[in-house]
Amino acid sequence: MVVIQAESLLGPTSGKYVLEDQGIDFALGGQGVKIDISGIQSIDNVINGTEAPPEGVLTYTWTAEDGAAGKYDISIAYFDEVDGNSPLTFSVNGQEVGTYVYDINLNSITAEKITYVPLSGANEIGTLTAEANPNAIFKGVDLAPGDEIKISVLADSNGNFLDGNGNKAFELGRIDAIEITPAEEIIPSLDLFWHNPVTRQVGVWTLNEEGTNRETSAFITDQSGEEVLLPEESPWEGRGVIDLGDGNRNLLWRDTVTGGVAIWKIEGSELQEEIIIDPPADGPGSNLDWEIRGTGDVNSGGGEEIFWYNTSTGDIAVSEIHESGFGNATFITDTSNQAMIISPDDDWQLLAAGDMDGDGDADAIWENMTTRQFAYWNLDGTVYQNAVVIDSRPANGDWEFRGAYDANNDGIDDFFFRNSMTGENGIWIIENNSVSDDNIFGITPVADTNFSFYV
Repeated sequence: MVVIQAESLLGPTSGKYVLEDQGIDFALGGQGVKIDISGIQSIDNVINGTEAPPEGVLTYTWTAEDGAAGKYDISIAYFDEVDGNSPLTFSVNGQEVGTYVYDINLNSITAEKITYVPLSGANEIGTLTAEANPNAIFKGVDLAPGDEIKISVLADSNGNFLDGNGNKAFELGRIDAIEITPAEEIIPSLDLFWHNPVTRQVGVWTLNEEGTNRETSAFITDQSGEEVLLPEESPWEGRGVIDLGDGNRNLLWRDTVTGGVAIWKIEGSELQEEIIIDPPADGPGSNLDWEIRGTGDVNSGGGEEIFWYNTSTGDIAVSEIHESGFGNATFITDTSNQAMIISPDDDWQLLAAGDMDGDGDADAIWENMTTRQFAYWNLDGTVYQNAVVIDSRPANGDWEFRGAYDANNDGIDDFFFRNSMTGENGIWIIENNSVSDDNIFGITPVADTNFSFYV
């Protein structure tokens, strides 16, 4: 549960809400917080009632510490009066979730106990029953780490209410506390996706907060609890993990015969739906020369795209993918709009995509197959800006790069490896485009080397 506290709000001055001191403390502990708003207005105008205060705005960025991706209920404790209404709008990432209007009319034009609406149940003085309390105001809201919450409130008198001096009396958005709780059990999203082509088993891992050890592991089952195995001689091969924009990471497969793509939508370790997407008629992904080399969000839109590399031409492209099929495809170009082409014979090979500079957009990750060093292309959308070499020791011996993923939630993707001979697993924590020996960790080993994982 996350509680955002704010003392009862009267109106703005000097760009801040004025805290109204009624000698009543309804906040859930602490002193509450002053919240910046989008505008400055003289407090005299508010008190004298000559004009309404401007919109009050609270913004809050949801983090992994607040909760995993999932659905949440939003409850708001506030004061409600009879001198108009006060509409509150709740938005996530600029998209309006809904509006709730403070208009219960609890027999007073001042913020006092009789007008208080708690987070749940009846109010203390008994003017509001538990059945009449509208909390939670917003239910089943999708939230994921990185989402920006915006709560805005307007004061309105409807032109119908006057104070004792004949001035308009505005109903103000007096917010006391905001409580955000899971609407349902939050099932951790997968971190690593495992496949064994011999036993045909498919499994998932979640990692600890540091990303350095397995926390949970399970084989994929269907909704009846039966283990899901790939059919014998199946053409489907694992290609990674993809988020379609809802904060859930799903399994991504490629058909090595037709070139089609499959997405397994899962909750925890339970398969919810298999989505089969035929290859496009032409362009990126249309034939097996186009290989999936990674997934990443190139435009900060929330959903991840597929990074393609053409093993015949050296072209690199990114294509949108949705449950209904492929969307727009864009070639990687330089700033002069020339296609970036890397020969299939080049030592540097595109291996993955991930956010390497913390700007929220995916970059292209490369490995030099001769020196075993790593670098990335800093991308602005699909436009190449510059190349950055990762300062690290080479990936030596039988260690194979398996993908990039932000394991420790610091905004920078990290590198995952598997030893194809010993069954060991490892992670490089990337900091400031470098990897020190202190940031190289072993992860729980898997002795069966037929298993390989994808991130």
